[in-house]
Amino acid sequence: MGGSFKMQKHVLADILCFGCWSRSQFSPRADGSCINTGYKVNISCLIINLEYVECNWTKPQMQQINYTFSSVFLHNSSRECPQYLQEHRQNVGCRIPLGAPLRRFDPFHTKLSVGRNQSICKNYTTLKHRVKLDPPQNLSVNASGREGEVCVHWIRSNIKKDCVNYKVGYRKASGPWKISTPTLYSSYCVSPVSSGVTYTFQVRSSMSDMCGASDFWSDWSDPVQWNNNKDVRTTAQRQVYWHVLGSVLGVIILISLSLLLCYSERIKVVFVPVVPDPSKSLQDLFKKYNGNVESWVYISRELKDAFEPDYTESPCVVCEPSPTSETKTKDGPTEQPVS
Repeated sequence: MGGSFKMQKHVLADILCFGCWSRSQFSPRADGSCINTGYKVNISCLIINLEYVECNWTKPQMQQINYTFSSVFLHNSSRECPQYLQEHRQNVGCRIPLGAPLRRFDPFHTKLSVGRNQSICKNYTTLKHRVKLDPPQNLSVNASGREGEVCVHWIRSNIKKDCVNYKVGYRKASGPWKISTPTLYSSYCVSPVSSGVTYTFQVRSSMSDMCGASDFWSDWSDPVQWNNNKDVRTTAQRQVYWHVLGSVLGVIILISLSLLLCYSERIKVVFVPVVPDPSKSLQDLFKKYNGNVESWVYISRELKDAFEPDYTESPCVVCEPSPTSETKTKDGPTEQPVS
């Protein structure tokens, strides 16, 4: 019971703190809840991607003061900032884990202490209208199946599907930007597209009405470009193309020359036998073979056998007639006339 009373007293003190913030000077209240510093300091809080609350404070002339920030959601205990954001070694913001995403519908109280028991307070009845999502990631563009139509796609947020709206910004070349109406889908198509023209696309997101609409849109995503003329290439693409083409052609030419050289050597060996050196061969005839032409020429045994006769003949004796025989033949009987 005592703890509940202290909690109610603490929340009441924070509410009184919000009521005392003004541009005019204030003296300390009896409950010691809030004292105005006399400087106009703006405290601004946003829920980032439903992950944490980020509060920042600024004023025209930031002094070297040890700023201390504390905050609390309704029905929770107030606590000092767990993670300060600094510039030039001075606290200029605070990051508070959100915890449950539904906390964005609860009242949120903040208090900035600026030293000398002086504080500035700000109250938000709800933070549901102050949610800023991260920009969509991994954009890609390609032609759809329809003639003259191109579509951009992106990775959907991890948040519930129907809770995020998307807007697509696109333009032709360096022309003016066109913004689409909010959509729940993770793609958007444009038609008709002009031939040979470069299109640039960007996407941003926000909470939809179905889950508590936000007044803030995310930053635009990184741009992605597309050109529907496949023959149009950038200078870098041309250099890579010609480099690869030249390398492939060089390899093909080397392989072709190697095959042609090998084939030519085979033809040369078959049809154009090597002619021996005559001087060396003649030296072998007299020095190595002692003038034996048959051994020098190297006639194979088969060829020798081909010239050998394969039959036998009886010898034929030829005699010359003696002179005596010739004389008798001449003096032989003569033909006598018949009477």
